Amino acid sequence: MGDGTADRPARSDRQVTDPARRLGEQWQPPGHDRRELDRALAGHGAESDTSVHFLYIGQGHQTIVSQIIADELGLKPQDITVVDEMDTFTRVWSISSGTYSSRFGSVGTSAAALAARKLRAKLVEYAAHLMDVPANDVEFKDGAVRLKRGKGPSYTVKDLAGRAHWNTESLPDGMEPGLQATAVFGFTVAKAVDAEDRVNSSNTYGFIAEVMAVEVDPDTAQITIVRYVTVHDAGTIINPMIVEGQIYGGALHGLGGALYEEMRYDDDGQFLTGSFMDYLVPTASEAPTIEIAHLSSPSPLTTLGSKGLGESSSMTVPAVIANAVSDALAPLGVRITELPMTPDRLWRSIREAREKKGS
Repeated sequence: MGDGTADRPARSDRQVTDPARRLGEQWQPPGHDRRELDRALAGHGAESDTSVHFLYIGQGHQTIVSQIIADELGLKPQDITVVDEMDTFTRVWSISSGTYSSRFGSVGTSAAALAARKLRAKLVEYAAHLMDVPANDVEFKDGAVRLKRGKGPSYTVKDLAGRAHWNTESLPDGMEPGLQATAVFGFTVAKAVDAEDRVNSSNTYGFIAEVMAVEVDPDTAQITIVRYVTVHDAGTIINPMIVEGQIYGGALHGLGGALYEEMRYDDDGQFLTGSFMDYLVPTASEAPTIEIAHLSSPSPLTTLGSKGLGESSSMTVPAVIANAVSDALAPLGVRITELPMTPDRLWRSIREAREKKGS
């Protein structure tokens, strides 16, 4: 399937009169694990805290958690401090199992939102007690609890946290001191392994559709990505900028596995790619222009309707570009069966196919 674009201009040293431009496409649902635990604490100082039990390694988890807590409590994200409490030195087991398989987008965000909502309910109960009115007569709005109708006092999160900390006698009967709430989000439709040892280990699924048009020079085996479009369904998107960064990172990671990165050994077992002089990775110079679009279908199984997408394009890009190149070189009889598609490996495949046709 051609993309209908015009031929590439001729070069000074050779002409490519029929550039090979083809399309590849793949869908890939990422998986997630089942449980996550978060704790939200209303601080009586300038900030409120949220403790999480997953490791953040550059994906922007702190930013997203602070957004979620702030939105639920009517605060500003900068008012929220996010603390990682997954520490295997002091806690040998945790209900949370870590950061992998794009699980934060579903279970991590859900636990954070649940903890914030439980804390908000506690703040409403406490404020209603201070006003001496039923909880149904007050509302939580813009970071404060106030009467729904009529005039009366209002209490901010900071006010309530300070009162609860310094004046525990003001708490209603049965309420524990300390305005904090812990929530555990669990996979609500989890089932045990069946008689055939099968189990669904994912609580929701994100989806990806990708299309790539490539140009392959049959003389040099140089691959040029002409156009790359990726469409994601990650449910509710909480932070578009972080989502875009995750897609770019995943795509470049996949591109590295498809075209550059390889663990090579010689016949004696000597490792040949032990440094970045030999182990090639894509840089900004090799990064293609990526057209990103979203089709949002919120999950009914997560608190905010969000799914995961961090590892998505890293899995689809190798297949998409391999299919595109394979399709482009199909008239020559070349079929891509091995990655990475380095120029030397691809050039040998083209030469062997031509020799076979010639014979």
